[in-house]
Amino acid sequence: MSEEGSPQFHEVCAADEIWAGEMKEFTVAGTPVVLLRIDDESVRAVQHICPHQDHPLREGDFDGCTLICGAHLWEFDVSTGRSINPDDAKLAMYPVEERDGSIYVAIDGIKTFHSHA
Repeated sequence: MSEEGSPQFHEVCAADEIWAGEMKEFTVAGTPVVLLRIDDESVRAVQHICPHQDHPLREGDFDGCTLICGAHLWEFDVSTGRSINPDDAKLAMYPVEERDGSIYVAIDGIKTFHSHA
């Protein structure tokens, strides 16, 4: 059991399941998330849908830094979750730990963002 206020991390996959520049969708304790390994080799976890019109982000493109939604080409910096184009949206980001050869994600209390249409 986790300490009061500490996030509860769930094991998601083996660390070598995601290579630099790759993204994959997983379900973590009932919540879909997209894991991405960015260019510096760290892993990020973001909401699975675009905040614009709920299009699955796994169907978009990822270049190791920027995630582009496949529906309307909205662009997001996955290091921060902030949108690039347009510049007034963001993605929910989940805490990630990589340890003992596995990737762990905490999802408690984090809700997906939605934006203008």
